[in-house]
Amino acid sequence: MKRVAWTKFQDFYLRPGFLKALSVVLSAERRSVANEAVVQRLRSPLFDLAANHPSLWTNVEHLMPESKSGRKATLSRKQEGPSVAEALLLDGECPSVLFAITGPTAYKILDWGRDVELIGRGNQITERGLILRYLLDERATSAFISGDVMAWNPFVLTLKEKLFFLYHLAEIDGVIVELLSQLGELDLPPGTVLESSDAARMTCTALLKVLKGTQGKVPPSEVLRFRTACALAATIADELDMADEAVDLVGSARRKVPKIIKPKARRAAAAGGRARPRKTTKNADHQTIPRFEQLVDLGFLAKPVADGSEADKFGARRRWQYVPTEKCRRWASAVRGKRHEGVPFLWHSFAAACIDAYQISSTVEPEPARNKLIASYIWKAYEHIHRRVGANPLDSVALFATLSAASDGVAIEMSEIHRLMLSIKQHNLLPRHAFFASGNDLDQMFIQLKHGFVEEVASQPSLKQAGIQ
Repeated sequence: MKRVAWTKFQDFYLRPGFLKALSVVLSAERRSVANEAVVQRLRSPLFDLAANHPSLWTNVEHLMPESKSGRKATLSRKQEGPSVAEALLLDGECPSVLFAITGPTAYKILDWGRDVELIGRGNQITERGLILRYLLDERATSAFISGDVMAWNPFVLTLKEKLFFLYHLAEIDGVIVELLSQLGELDLPPGTVLESSDAARMTCTALLKVLKGTQGKVPPSEVLRFRTACALAATIADELDMADEAVDLVGSARRKVPKIIKPKARRAAAAGGRARPRKTTKNADHQTIPRFEQLVDLGFLAKPVADGSEADKFGARRRWQYVPTEKCRRWASAVRGKRHEGVPFLWHSFAAACIDAYQISSTVEPEPARNKLIASYIWKAYEHIHRRVGANPLDSVALFATLSAASDGVAIEMSEIHRLMLSIKQHNLLPRHAFFASGNDLDQMFIQLKHGFVEEVASQPSLKQAGIQ
């Protein structure tokens, strides 16, 4: 086991569209960039006043609810009016309009990118961040960064982008995976919604299950992260009155040091006041709402929006209320039927589960030779994301190929791609068209391909003998 499958979320991790914007403003050549330069590019046009962009403002002005002062409502009290980001959420008819990042706090997007491993030291974009960037329309994103806010809407996720975020979240955060299973198996009566308190208890249960399943298998390099996760889980369980469920993980709760009572509160208590310490669920909310909000964007949860005025619909899309969708149920069923003990699900069954959950119809002509079909997607992915010089990580090429094939309704798993490339390497089948470096594992192999790769794969009878068909 290489890492603890858990990531600590923050309360502003709500809309994945901000991560798309981040990948666009970073250097594709992986040059280091100062924080201030990145933040400045994020602020404009994303957090400009929407009214300063007439083409966008005309589309959404009638959708903005009026505040009591007569001004258009905005999520930021300090801003004079709605930002471009808020207007784009409405213009794109996004299922949720919640977000907690404004112009002055745009630096939080950088923090988010670091936490989910899309940027590294010196604000260099990571390999995974590059894959996200390569999924985007370069011409549209360039126009957007230059000020044309109608050229691209980062908050509207394409199918391929949804699959990317689903894969990446599942890889870095086992809590999301467990939550999807729980949500997909819920049998809610008609008209029943999940309130934030229900969501928090589900998140706590999922976190405890992930950590208990990891206990005893934590490598030395991950011990500190595991302890941090356990301490947070204990705090959340205490906030939700679920401390008994965390005993097996963290032991009995330690006795807390009593808080110092301020003189004013002491006098109020002596005078017969009924002041009670307010119990908060801050930690639970910070780990719950971001996960549920991102699942809304991926289509696994919906917010109940009744018919009514635009103001009513706007308010419904800002509430912490959720209902699992049929897509979520299909995903849980697909995962349940395809998961095998000891086998990485993301490598062996992710594509098939996505096609089942999203009900993606195939748009590709049937190919009698499976190895040629796999090779064609490998080559397309390689052409799109390969480096100008040197070898490329196979896992990046494989992920891009898997996402592209799945969005076409073709289930090509990363393990199939690895098996094909490993066979080519071990038998030296394509000495003029495929070059290899580093190890043999999927996440360690590097490749370099030449034109004619697909045709050479199709002409190799030994690949059929090796079981690649």
